Amino acid sequence: MQPANFLPVANPESLSPRVIEALCAAQAEAAQVLGRLDGILKFCPPEPLRIAAARIIRETLVAALRQEGHQFTDARFHAWFAGLVPLSEEALRFAPAPRAIVETLLLELAHSSWQPLAETAAGFQTAFLALREPDDRHAREAAEAAIAEARAIVATLKPAPLPYTALGALHRAIGQSIRFAQAERSIDTIAIDNIELVLERPRPPSPRWAIELAFGRHMRISDMLYADLPLPGLIRLDTVTLENDEDLGFGAILQAKTLKDCLIHILQIIDEAARYHAELPNRYAARRGNSRAPLLCGVLTGFGPLRSSQIEHLIGATRLGVRAIIKALADTGELGVETVAGVKLYSARRPQPLSNGAPIADERHHFSSAAIDAYDASMSHIDALLARHANPSGAKN
Repeated sequence: MQPANFLPVANPESLSPRVIEALCAAQAEAAQVLGRLDGILKFCPPEPLRIAAARIIRETLVAALRQEGHQFTDARFHAWFAGLVPLSEEALRFAPAPRAIVETLLLELAHSSWQPLAETAAGFQTAFLALREPDDRHAREAAEAAIAEARAIVATLKPAPLPYTALGALHRAIGQSIRFAQAERSIDTIAIDNIELVLERPRPPSPRWAIELAFGRHMRISDMLYADLPLPGLIRLDTVTLENDEDLGFGAILQAKTLKDCLIHILQIIDEAARYHAELPNRYAARRGNSRAPLLCGVLTGFGPLRSSQIEHLIGATRLGVRAIIKALADTGELGVETVAGVKLYSARRPQPLSNGAPIADERHHFSSAAIDAYDASMSHIDALLARHANPSGAKN
């Protein structure tokens, strides 16, 4: 048995059968999910994809800010995005100005070849109200440099039907990059009387969000995936400096599993968006004069809380028009309101299931219980194989 498309070492015979079996299983699972996501992106109607794009944008921004060292809650992020509060009250040693990071990312996403993502990101560029900071320019230059280096690294990857060879080469290139490789640990020893305290200095973060953005484009250009999507969480920094053949095999398994998890998450986002959009005709069929209420609900469901001035930009409505739409949503009980710094943030409440028991999404857009059970069983099998590899003395013959 040979791995699907990626031999992580020059001498594959050096890998144990357990590692090869686990690698084949992990790659097969990822390939299956990749094919399913590719098909859904091609054939899913555009309306739910716009809702999904809003959520993908929000999660991409949040992931990048946290990778850069910022610490905040989701609620704090939305209040900051609306220009009401700082992103964090604490002075973060290495974290660059957050506004510059988000501005740079929104600009990149607005140039995506996938129309739902590009159009939605362009809308959020106009709705981004976070306050400017003194070091915005420096942070923007650093973010642009990270994107440029990420593109250069990804440009060296060879196109292939499946992404595993490219993933392995990508992680090796990250290990050789001063910008993206994880900084080495730095230890300080403090002596107090007869006691020595060992303290680890904080390490500067790796802006791997730029790599995760560029690799999504590589997958589209290589015809692996229909859409140009960011893949937050794709990079495994714990696999970039492996040298032992057995460890390289183990690292390839982790990379395949992480890719699969990223793709599964995007599928779930689209599934939830499709389910939500399928409910709209039933909920608004009897409501006249509020044609843009479903649009606003979709934006709030995908991205999260927004203030009225942001909504004006996103849905192209006047201030009075937004007030009318907000009132209509409030009358349905589907609008949540929170006041931050004297300003109201509006959010979409989770709708109740339909009372008539009708299905709320086409079967093409969500996983069956059998598929989920098969996925869970496969993951349990892979975990068991990895556990035996990690502790061979305890494995059964």
